Amino acid sequence: MTRENSNIQPRRVLRTIFKVAAIGGALVLAILVAAHFVWKYSGSNQWELVTEKNGIKIYSLKAPGDVIERFRGVTQVRTTLSAAVAMMMQTDTEACKEWFPGCTSIQAIQPWNPQDLTYVHLYRLSAFRPFKPREWLLKARASQDPQTKSVLIEFMAMPDELPQNSCCFRVSHLHNTWRFTPLDNGLVEVEHRMNADQGIPYVMFNRFIPGALYRVLARLQKYLDDHAVLQHARYDLIKEKS
Repeated sequence: MTRENSNIQPRRVLRTIFKVAAIGGALVLAILVAAHFVWKYSGSNQWELVTEKNGIKIYSLKAPGDVIERFRGVTQVRTTLSAAVAMMMQTDTEACKEWFPGCTSIQAIQPWNPQDLTYVHLYRLSAFRPFKPREWLLKARASQDPQTKSVLIEFMAMPDELPQNSCCFRVSHLHNTWRFTPLDNGLVEVEHRMNADQGIPYVMFNRFIPGALYRVLARLQKYLDDHAVLQHARYDLIKEKS
């Protein structure tokens, strides 16, 4: 066998390997693209129970056309409506860390306004690699149903109200709510709804959030008990159930 013929065979093998790898890569890509569109246009647009334990229920909602699911958690705690509202008003970093372990800072941009029950806070949270830290510039607004005495607190992203910091990814889509509905015997039903895009792959987000939401609700009563000062909070526009 000549030197030329001996070199032809390895080149043919390499070409075959590259060809098979290219076809395999294209096939995998096609499957991933197809799976993405199947997922995107699927969904019942109804709340479906994900998990229920220790008195906490976690639901998810998949809307056709959306890739990110919405989530809803429900539990009960023993507290007052004013204490529940005060819990949402915390402005120190340590309090933020108790809610979100990755919280590194919180800044009051617009302090609590007792006239219209609003405030604006800038939150900064660490993120796992390779993602940048996240910033949430959020406006909070509280309102109360005069009939049921249910208190609703909405958190809405305001990404362009302040210049963005190069250190962080400013979350642009977030509309989360907390609803506190008084029940009997000093209990309050808590419903937390999440509708947000954190800027991470939706497969990771959809898988991570149910567990994170459960953990937040599971430590809610302990947070209230450990911060007894919250029980002394009073707001003129928030009326307790008689």
